[in-house]
Parts: sequence; structure tokens; C-alpha cells
Amino acid sequence: MDLKNDFLINELQRIGKLGVFIYDIKKDIWNSSELLDKLAGISDSYIKNTKGWLNTVHPSQRADMESYANEVIKTGKDFDIEYRLACENDEIEKWVAAKGKVFFNDQGVPEKLAGTIQDVSELKKSEERYKKLYNEELQKSIEEERRRLNELKEADRIKTEFFTNISHELRTPINVIFSALQMEELMLKDYLNDNIPIDKFKYIKMMKQNCYRLLRLINNLIDITKIDNGYFSLNESNDDIINLIENVTLSVAGYIENKGISITFDTDVEEKIIAHDPEKIERVILNLLSNAVKFTPCNGNIIVKVEDNTNDICIRVKDTGKGIPDNKLDSIFERFVQVDKSLTRNHEGSGIGLSIVKSLVELHSGKIIVKSKEGIGTEFVINIPCKLIEGESYAESTCNAQIGKSYIEKINMEFSDIYN
Repeated sequence: MDLKNDFLINELQRIGKLGVFIYDIKKDIWNSSELLDKLAGISDSYIKNTKGWLNTVHPSQRADMESYANEVIKTGKDFDIEYRLACENDEIEKWVAAKGKVFFNDQGVPEKLAGTIQDVSELKKSEERYKKLYNEELQKSIEEERRRLNELKEADRIKTEFFTNISHELRTPINVIFSALQMEELMLKDYLNDNIPIDKFKYIKMMKQNCYRLLRLINNLIDITKIDNGYFSLNESNDDIINLIENVTLSVAGYIENKGISITFDTDVEEKIIAHDPEKIERVILNLLSNAVKFTPCNGNIIVKVEDNTNDICIRVKDTGKGIPDNKLDSIFERFVQVDKSLTRNHEGSGIGLSIVKSLVELHSGKIIVKSKEGIGTEFVINIPCKLIEGESYAESTCNAQIGKSYIEKINMEFSDIYN
């Protein structure tokens, strides 16, 4: 077939703006149409073989094109590729889209590769213009989003700074009021004799309890700010965590039992030395016990159990309270979430405590989960990995064995949002 002189083929090429080629694989001869020759800049002096065809390809793509053509002939897959043509002026970019098919003889040997080549230079230019425009718009959008993000960060920084400052400012006058109340209580005790009913101190106790509540709320707000900004750190030491948890539980046993609730501590190991921050673990246990008391009715039970799992210590705080609805379980550790928002509840709370508990546990590389059924009770399960601080020996601490005034203050503060 003469691709240059066949009138019908030339007309079809002109209409479709396509060049046609047939490559004889065995003879290594290319036969191309007049339109293709014009498109690729092929003159009569060109040798119509593989080397001659590769010379029409831009130098930067010749090796890849040769490899691709050999793969097509070997596998028989469709010839479908876009490539850049070589031009005398390298600043001019001329691109073509080549499509073709390999034809085999009866023995399955590839004989010919035939197909079309179409000029797609204008399409490529349009694509490049679109990409450039898209990239410019994308860059503008990114810069705008970055600007907005920086504004949000700055606003958050100002809010956090204000939050921290106002929390500290609130704590100072509350401490002054609290100290004045303590002095007033001492003075009343000096003036009143033992026969005076204890109700004389009723209003002072109410004021003290609400001072504790405010201090607890402010401390929680300050801690949230520290956690968010990465300033909250642990003061870990190698200590007996069993002894710590037992002392915390026993320290609040009297308070809990006075409310008609029984509390039990159980452990399957008497001593376990691991690296932890005693103050933070103490705070976690106190918070969970406070929650258990809030939601457990009179004649209910609270159980604190510690299990040694070799690789970690499992702490369980279980109660026989009202339980948590299924639709609240997933959000129980989120900030400002309260399970009971009714006006008839017998306790207060900001919804911050369990969020801080989760953060304190995670700072110990641990995890906390909650299990609950309405009307049956709730169980919080904490797992803290057993690790030790290298080079630090364990010396039995006396602070865990004794409950001092500061410890009682912590208990009063943690249980301050429970009404008598």
C-alpha cells in the first residue's frame, strides 16, 4: 500500500489531521504518509528504519521510546503514547500522540506495527496553560488558607494566654477568701464551747466547699491549657504503685462509707515498682472515685482492683451506679461532656475531669477505656506499662504511707462538687 499516493488515505488523514505509518518488523522498514512526514519533519534523505524514526524523537525521550516500542512488539500490547518531536529550534515544542497495533502471522510471530500519529501540540499548550493557571490559583488558595491558619493560631494563642492569665487571677482572690474562711472557722471554735451545735459552722463549710470547687475548676482549666500547649510534664520516679493506689482508696473510704456506699480495694500483687508520677496517678484515682460516688446510690458498691499483667498494670474502678447510656460512651472522655445535665442531679461538674484523666494516663504511655450498662454500673479500666527509670533505685516513700494536711486538701478539692 502506497501511503503517500493513495487518495482515500490522504483524504482521511487530512480530515482527521492524522499521519499514518506501517512498520515492517522483520525488514526494519518504516512506511509513512505524506502528512506524517511533514509533521515529523522527515525528508527524502531520511533512512526509513528504527534508527531513522528514533531521530525524529526528542533526544530526551529517545531511550524511553526505543524501550517502549520493543516492549509493544514483544508483548503485542497496543501502541499508545505521547512524545515530543525533535526540532531544529529546541525552544519549539512539538508533541504528537501515537496509537497503533501489532499484527502477527499465523505462527504468532509479530510482522507489522501499524498506526497513526496526531499533532497534539496545541492540546499540550492548552494543558500547560491550564496547569499554570491551576497552580497559580492553587498557590493563591494555599497562601489564603495559610494566612487564615496563622490568624486562627494567633487568635488561639491570645485566647490561651488570656485563659491562663484569668485563671491565675481568679485563683489568687479565691485563695484569700479561703484563708479568711479558715481563720473565721478557727476564731469561731475559740469563742464557742463544745455544747454549741455543729450547725453553727454550716455556712462556713458551704463557703469552703464552693471555694474548693472553684479552685478545682481553675486548676483544671490551667492544666488543660498546659496540656494543649505541651507544657504539662510528668515527674516520674520508681515507686510502688500498688501502695499508692491502696493509700488513695483507703484515704477516701471514710467519706464514701458515710454516704452509705461500701468501697473495697483488691490486688493480686502486694508490690509493683514501676516508673510513674505518684501525684498524677493519685489525681487519676481520686477523680475516678469521685465520679463513682457521684453516680452510685446509697447501699451501692465501689471496687478498686489492681491486676499485674507482667507487661502492664491494670487498674479497675467499678461501681454499681446508674451507668452511662450507650450513646454517651464514645464521648465520655471529651471535654465539657456531661452524662447527666438534669437540674435534679445531686452533684456538679464541668465535664473536664475525665478529659484530664485520659491525658494523664496517656502521658504515662497508658490507655483508659470505659465499660458501662445503664442501671447496672460503670467500670473504668486503666493499663499502664511496667517500665523503670534506668539508674534510679527505689526507696520506700513515707509520703504514701501517711495522709497529711495537703493530702486531705486534695481529697476535699476532688470531692467538692458532690452535695452532702
